[in-house]
Amino acid sequence: MALTTLTGGELYQEVADLARDQGASTKDDWDELVEDVVESHLSLGEIDLDEDTEGLKETLRSKWRVYRTDTDGEEADGDLDGAETQDTLEGFGESEEDEM
Repeated sequence: MALTTLTGGELYQEVADLARDQGASTKDDWDELVEDVVESHLSLGEIDLDEDTEGLKETLRSKWRVYRTDTDGEEADGDLDGAETQDTLEGFGESEEDEM
């Protein structure tokens, strides 16, 4: 049983925060952070072993352009809007039983 149910949006935000903090500037850097974050939460029991972790990783990897757009906009106006990301990651972190 997972201690905490993490949503895809929360995981994206964690990866994005780490990417900003670590100066990730390439898709390879982003992909590595995605792998590290998901595996870390999995090993801590914060992501259910029955979760489609590969699908979650792939979805998070595909958010590289969203991250770049968000950070480019942040540099321009100092604001970061994660609403689009939250919408596209809805459903991750929920068990299949919840969806039935």
